[in-house]
Amino acid sequence: MTVMRTRLKNELDTRLSTRLIKGVYAITPERSALWTPDAIVDCVAAALDGGVRLFQCRQKNWQQAELIELVGQLDALCEKYDAALILNDVPSEEFAKFEGGAVAGVHLGKTDEAILKARSSLGSKWVVGASCYNQFEMAEQAVREGASYVAFGAMYPSATKPNAVRAELDLFGKARSLGVPVVAIGGITIERVPELMKAGAHAVAVVNGLFGMEPNAEQVCSVAQQWVEAVNGCYQ
Repeated sequence: MTVMRTRLKNELDTRLSTRLIKGVYAITPERSALWTPDAIVDCVAAALDGGVRLFQCRQKNWQQAELIELVGQLDALCEKYDAALILNDVPSEEFAKFEGGAVAGVHLGKTDEAILKARSSLGSKWVVGASCYNQFEMAEQAVREGASYVAFGAMYPSATKPNAVRAELDLFGKARSLGVPVVAIGGITIERVPELMKAGAHAVAVVNGLFGMEPNAEQVCSVAQQWVEAVNGCYQ
């Protein structure tokens, strides 16, 4: 009975992640003098207008009250467009403070909360994503511990993380055996989308390639349309 319940939970979680983790996976630019919270919200709205339906709020070292306010604004936008919002490194015991209609779960790196702990705390209702860098064995362990999807990268030189380890394309082929969506991240341009999707990526994560180096909502909307078209073209 216990084994059956565990299997059912995993199946429910897999169906949820398969439905949500696909296509263009937009990661918010981190706050700076140029990228104020208002600018971040405006450009996420523009990306939604351009067709993006999956976002990750990645903001490190904020006061919790500030982050809750930002997530609330992003959640309201995403819910309006029936888009999903993943929170980067929000501890599972604090997750309820951020819940909203579009918030779908959390994404964890190797220095964040353990996947097993997050899954145990959150249950099967929420998505738990895991950064696995260039290590297939890390992805295998992450899935065993309850990860809903895994991310490999940096796939190419990345301006966001210039010192990140490089991952190889063949990781996506290997990852088909894991039974969860696989995300490519790091230095991805629109021209590289077909290569990554053909290799087996379910979603392509993008920061600067979508939002640019400084806020410009009109440009973000236009570029978002190009990203979505590039991904959709791979399904035809």
